[in-house]
Amino acid sequence: MRGITELLDSLTPEKRLLIIGSAFVDVIVHVPRLPLSGEDVEGTSRQQLVGGCAYNAADVLYKLGLPFEPLIPVGEGMIADRVRESFRVRGYPLRLYPDLGDNGWCLSFVEPSGERTFISMSGIEKCFRPSWLQAVTPEEQDLFYLSGYQADVRNEAFIAELLARKRPDARILFDPGPCAGRIPERMMADILCANTILKVNAAEAQILAPCTSAEDAARELSRMTGGSVVVTDGAHGAIAAEDGDAVRVPGFPTRVIDTIGSGDAHAGGILAGLMSGFTLPEAVLLGNAVASWVTAQEGAATAPDLRTLRALYAK
Repeated sequence: MRGITELLDSLTPEKRLLIIGSAFVDVIVHVPRLPLSGEDVEGTSRQQLVGGCAYNAADVLYKLGLPFEPLIPVGEGMIADRVRESFRVRGYPLRLYPDLGDNGWCLSFVEPSGERTFISMSGIEKCFRPSWLQAVTPEEQDLFYLSGYQADVRNEAFIAELLARKRPDARILFDPGPCAGRIPERMMADILCANTILKVNAAEAQILAPCTSAEDAARELSRMTGGSVVVTDGAHGAIAAEDGDAVRVPGFPTRVIDTIGSGDAHAGGILAGLMSGFTLPEAVLLGNAVASWVTAQEGAATAPDLRTLRALYAK
């Protein structure tokens, strides 16, 4: 496996990427600890930022100067106005659907450890329509990003149409996140058998495949799904499992400020690597590098640019 500096010098897009998912506003509240039921805990709110799984993953590609096609809907309302302005600044194409209400928003509690807890208010991201795929031609895409938040029963027709229209050789990076237990069983099975890379954290992996180690869980999930699996393991890096083998990919030292968007940024790093022709372990190493930077920042969509990454890992 090549080192991070060599990989950063090899970021050249070879594949077409479609990022599917949401953009909404994160209201970030820092608390000394999460309150118990009925309790009052004083917090401080310092930021209201445009975020969302797809937006955060796309932020990595945007900062690295790599091309991608976003299918991230924008509705109508106060939150959508913020999202629309952010898209305008970044030059993202606007997919406007004003008849389906506002974009969602999220109340994010951040504890001193950097751990985050979300309360999500859903919006247009639960209203994906099969007709939206007409504008992005899934048949021409080589890579897809899909979050578990979009694998919702309300988006069932959209997911079915997406899977029917993608080429068999095109790969999906699927990050179910905390939604894994709420995804309809048939939909989950259909997604996982579509040349999909399943990406979960170590805790989620243990729920899906209880094992004594993250490596064993990754290997078992790969066996169960018949595909590739990435298990992130915090400061210990991540495991890439495929073809019956599991490789631990080292992490990078970092200072944890908050973990908002770090998993999404990790996915963005993997996508950047895969679209540049990297092996899966190499793409995961890039994801580890990007996520370590994001974890040391505050808020959403804080991915580093290529110059920052090169300076950080030039040692």
